Amino acid sequence: MEASSRTFLFCLVLVTILSSSRCVRSSSYLIGMGSHDITGPAADVNMMGYANAEQTAAGIHFRLKARAFIVAEPDGGNRVAFVNLDACMASQIVTIKVLERLKSRYGNLYTENNVAISGIHTHAGPGGYLQYVVYIVTSLGFVR
Repeated sequence: MEASSRTFLFCLVLVTILSSSRCVRSSSYLIGMGSHDITGPAADVNMMGYANAEQTAAGIHFRLKARAFIVAEPDGGNRVAFVNLDACMASQIVTIKVLERLKSRYGNLYTENNVAISGIHTHAGPGGYLQYVVYIVTSLGFVR
């Protein structure tokens, strides 16, 4: 079973459990989920992690997604956000840039203390998005 299927299955089980009347009545947490397309360039860009400059994308087989899950206390207290990327991995620069955007929109609600970003480790997506030289050599630099 591929990672995106496992993530979907996990979300389905979570929603099923949370929608049962016993669980919802005893739960005091707010839970939110969202998904966004992060496919990026469809062709002529190096694939992430192959370390082969000739290994380039030539179209889209499946769209790549970012899936976010937020769990918060209803009184505005603690909260945590977990983002799972259909990408080889996240990195420090990805996290920093996401946190900058979150800060500009939500102030100090989301910080490095309550946001986790992870990749499913697929090589089926574009490369060139990490700050580490070894990962961007074959993509010939940064790819937006």
